[in-house]
Amino acid sequence: MKKAITITLLAALLTIVALSSVAAEESPYFVKTVPISKVYNHRLGYRVVYMTNDFQFKVLYIPQAWFAVAGQSGEIPKAELVLGSDPAYPYFSIFWKDGQFDHIRLYLKKDLNDTSWGDASTLGDIDSNFNVETLSLEF
Repeated sequence: MKKAITITLLAALLTIVALSSVAAEESPYFVKTVPISKVYNHRLGYRVVYMTNDFQFKVLYIPQAWFAVAGQSGEIPKAELVLGSDPAYPYFSIFWKDGQFDHIRLYLKKDLNDTSWGDASTLGDIDSNFNVETLSLEF
């Protein structure tokens, strides 16, 4: 009986030690998910309007070239697009690796008639805004 209790306690202790060592390994990634207020499909990319924590609207521009698949460019893409009809859409998740922007993932309604989609033709000349190398967001 004592032997069985000792073995059980030893197994539990080893499990706790193993789990704590796994939990101690931190990922180099940090992710933030943000709801999208409006998205505009432009020939050069996507114009995304989101709201900050203090209820101000901010805009980010994501170049179309960032969505190129690794097989086309030889590089890991900076942006991913997920189209669907999930009620949580639209939103984006932005990923930082070791404190630096790594990539962004857009989750957008596949129905272009959805109210989350805006008309880019009403925005005027915004071409120069897509000439970006990285994203810096305000929350």
